[in-house]
Amino acid sequence: MTRITTWSLLWAALLFGASSSEAQQTQPPAAPPNQAVLQPPAGYSAAAVYNLANRYARAAKPGLAVLNYERAKLLDPSDPDIDANLRRVRDSAGLRPQPAGRLERLTQLASPAAISWIGVLGLLMAGLSMLARELARAHRGKLLAAALVGFGLIGVTAGSAVAVWPTLHAAVVVGHAVPVRVSPTLIEEPIFTLPEAETVGINGEHDGFLLIKTAAGRTGWAPSSNLALIVPKRP
Repeated sequence: MTRITTWSLLWAALLFGASSSEAQQTQPPAAPPNQAVLQPPAGYSAAAVYNLANRYARAAKPGLAVLNYERAKLLDPSDPDIDANLRRVRDSAGLRPQPAGRLERLTQLASPAAISWIGVLGLLMAGLSMLARELARAHRGKLLAAALVGFGLIGVTAGSAVAVWPTLHAAVVVGHAVPVRVSPTLIEEPIFTLPEAETVGINGEHDGFLLIKTAAGRTGWAPSSNLALIVPKRP
């Protein structure tokens, strides 16, 4: 597996609020999984989360394996080993292949470290050009063009944040055949079930239930204890 760079970690921390101070050390879970198990390992580095995912995959726990592969992918989206293992676990769980998202296409053009530097460069270009326009009025046209280029570079970095926004509101099914109901209650009969290791969008939360949306567009309420957010909430 390729090593994650320092700038990649900073990029991930800025976008996803990951910090080592809030991460908790985890151990392989007993069923059903609890919240302590679903927290990322100490350090929250791509290597640590990737290794944790490998252990879950070998222990035949596809939900927790996919969860941690997805977390590792956020920290190091250009690592081919993460992608390969994630596809392998999803295939073994009988899930349909996921199409490449905007984040994956973006990382094929530039690494997280490069995207971070592009944003810094754009900020410097835009700020210095706008300041220089007031001091060198004879070159205001050229300086305006430089400022626009700077704003464009800032837009590239902002676009990467927009690309990962859906992942900030996504979860992985860590339970087996999780029932989904029309309303957040246990009284009604399930309208369908979620297979373990499937990734779903989260559109709401109420009284121990999450309003989910599948890749096929089906919606309903599922118990939050059987789902784990890819980007964990701050404790």
